Order: sequence, then C-alpha cells, then structure tokens
Amino acid sequence: MNQLYRFAVLALGLTGLLYGCSSTEEPGPVDCTTTNLTIALDSKANPTSCNTTDGTISVTAAGGKAPYQFKLNSGSYGSSSSFTNLGSGTFSVFVKDSNDCERELSGITITAPSAPVASAPSLVNQTNCATPNGSITVNVSGGTTPYQFQLGTGAFGSSGVFSNLKAGDYVITVKDASNCTVTVNATVSSATGVSYANDIFPILQTNCIKSGCHNGDNGANRNWSIFTNVKNSAQAIKTRTGNKSMPADIAPTGLPQNQIDLIACWVDDGALNN
Repeated sequence: MNQLYRFAVLALGLTGLLYGCSSTEEPGPVDCTTTNLTIALDSKANPTSCNTTDGTISVTAAGGKAPYQFKLNSGSYGSSSSFTNLGSGTFSVFVKDSNDCERELSGITITAPSAPVASAPSLVNQTNCATPNGSITVNVSGGTTPYQFQLGTGAFGSSGVFSNLKAGDYVITVKDASNCTVTVNATVSSATGVSYANDIFPILQTNCIKSGCHNGDNGANRNWSIFTNVKNSAQAIKTRTGNKSMPADIAPTGLPQNQIDLIACWVDDGALNN
C-alpha cells in the first residue's frame, strides 16, 4: 500500500512539471528586443536668440509597460517627457519603461539664430588735427537684419558709419534683430602732419624748457631742448598735458585746448622730427 501511494505522488509531480502547473512559477524576464515600446517627438522649439538657452524638446512614449521615465543625452532619468533651457545642438532622448526596456530618439536638432559676422571695417585716418575727420565703416553680414550699431558705450543706432573721429582705438558692438551681437575692434590712425619744429617745439620752449623744469637743471635726460629726450617722453607728455597736470606751474588750468590737441596729434603721428 505504501508503495502504491509513493508511486501516485511521484506520478502527480511529473505531471505538474510537464504541464506547468507549479504554484510557485514566476513570469520570466521581458525580451526588450521584441517589446513594442516606442518614443516619438512631440514638439521642439528653437532658442529665440544666440545669447539665450530657451529651446525646448518634448517627446511621447507608447507601448511597453507604463509608467515611463525619460532622460536627455547622458543625463539622469526622470518622469518628465519635456526638456527646457536648451541652447543650439543635436540631442538624443531616451525612454525606459517599467520592464527596464529602453528606446532612443536621436538626431533632434534645435538651432538658435546665427550671430552676425563682421569683416574688416573700412577706415579713414584722421588728417585734420583741429577738426578730427577720421571714420569707421562697419561691414557686417549674416544674422537677422536689421542691425544696430554702438560705438563704445554710446547709444545704439541704425548707421554703421562713425565719422569725425580722432585717432585712437575703438570698439563697436553690432546687434541684430534677434539680439545676437558681434564686436568690432578698429583703430583710426593719425596722419595730421603736425610739425615738431613749427608746432610742438614752440609750445615746449615757452612752457617747459625753462629754469628748474626741462632745461637740463634736473638731469641731462630731462633737457627738452634735445629732440631725443622729447621723443622718449612723448607718450607721457601727451598724457600729462591731456589731463592738465603738466606744465606743473599752470596746473590744473593747463595749456589751451588747441595746443593740447596739437601735442596729441604729433604723438599719434609717431612723434616725428619733422
């Protein structure tokens, strides 16, 4: 009797194994290569300016097993299917479902407006010391027209031509209709022809080459009767007469403005012995 009982139990166990009737059986892993999980682009928006990062990408997932998680490029997974604060670029968005299956949507490109491009400006040298007549013409292409132009810290305007300029270094900012900017650096050279012999030396002789000053009393290298000494100090002479700290005995009144301008023009011309 005991043998018949054991045989019956063994027979029932074999039947259960053959027909999958075990009460402890669990679902096997999902084959992600055959899942119907999909991801699609819902919408995208380009940045409004080359200076901003306000582009967006939104996607939609379907199939697989919800809920879904999403990530942008190599970021972390999260519940949101929308991504904001994006600049120009090409992006990939990934979705992962509850079965840990993943799908990728690649090659999503958003493009900001291109910034304007500046070529070399057209320059006119200053040739008149008394009435500065240098000019800069900015040459720009690309971006989004119309452009606006700003010289230094001045106001923006519609003209890319700046006239009546003294010799010097200038910075011009160009802004297009999308608020994209490009900076142009330009140098107006001096070619005024101011004469050392006729214009500059008489000023020095009257105001500087005198006892206790620049007549050699304070050292041979400070004798401005010698051209080489004057040339070596040319930039300092321009600066100090410009800020009216020299000649010291008439500071802070300083030289008349036309003489200050002549000195500046002569120095900008190259401090020539002409």
